[in-house]
Amino acid sequence: MGNTNRGSSYWVSPEGQKITLTWTADENGFQPKGDHLPVAPVHEYELPVAPVHEYELPVAPALPYSRTGPGYTSTTYSGSRY
Repeated sequence: MGNTNRGSSYWVSPEGQKITLTWTADENGFQPKGDHLPVAPVHEYELPVAPVHEYELPVAPALPYSRTGPGYTSTTYSGSRY
């Protein structure tokens, strides 16, 4: 529930044609209307859908984990390095 604003204006084109614009602004946004405004084409066909391939991706085998690097001299954890 919110405010609704409406309005209209007109002007004369260089060719002498009166152009009228009416509009409404509410919770659905700004909605202009006029015979001079373009209209999106209506598609009467179904858009193609990409095929779905069902297959399993290869999974790398799990390798054993071992700590390496400075401060790790044993394969067992002593609880604290300091």
